[in-house]
Amino acid sequence: MRFQGILRVLQDPPLSGHENMARDAALLEVAEVPTLRFFLWERPTLSLGRHQGVEDLDISCIAAMGLAVVRRPTGGRAILHEGEVTFSFFLPRGERGYSHRFLYELVRRVLIASFEDANIHPDEVFSSQPFLASPACFALSLPHEITVSGKKVAGVAQARGQRGNLFEGSIPLTLDRWRFARCFREKEKVYAELLEGALGLCEIRGDLSRESLVARMVGRFGELFEGVSWGSWNERELERAEELFREYAFSPIAGEEKIGAPQEGGLAKNRGSG
Repeated sequence: MRFQGILRVLQDPPLSGHENMARDAALLEVAEVPTLRFFLWERPTLSLGRHQGVEDLDISCIAAMGLAVVRRPTGGRAILHEGEVTFSFFLPRGERGYSHRFLYELVRRVLIASFEDANIHPDEVFSSQPFLASPACFALSLPHEITVSGKKVAGVAQARGQRGNLFEGSIPLTLDRWRFARCFREKEKVYAELLEGALGLCEIRGDLSRESLVARMVGRFGELFEGVSWGSWNERELERAEELFREYAFSPIAGEEKIGAPQEGGLAKNRGSG
């Protein structure tokens, strides 16, 4: 299938986790064109799903490792962002509405095609066993996600807003399983789950670079539209991101706060959904 319009591609410089999440939330709230955004992190960052609790986290160990902690506007479970390709994809809502499941499958097929282009061959039949109680995203594989030899190689979450749908994705190139597992109270359990259930793409193809995978993703996402244009943020989007930064500029591990809950200083109301 093909959507109307030109796909705008954004490449942001390294930003704090809070600014990255505020920018994604701004896309969901005010963007008017289909957008594929690639972004980087100023330092390794643990992101939590929109409604994920913090009771499974080892807060002192996270602090000792010097990790930032943020909450995403999308759902899902915890991801440690380092050594990866991180992207978001905003699809405006057209006259015809599409279900969550349809859009997940659409993004999944685009990613599979991108991996195939990079000579990485995902499973044709979903075969991994999910660890349903795990707080770590990459220890949990669901039918809309992608596995190689039964191990998860990409994490994707979705949020639906009034203007359209936002996907956030993490594709590990390298995966430090023990560092990731140390973020949680049950370290040994999560480590075993990650050993059994997750892969970094460079474990499959050692010469794969971030740049080459990004180029393949741009090509495959672009096939969904009438064309592709590398672009930039507009003024309205950046202004909204700056406003939303107040919502995301606190650490979830400082307490049990939820995005959108009243905070000192008067946080703006989050209009996204998880």
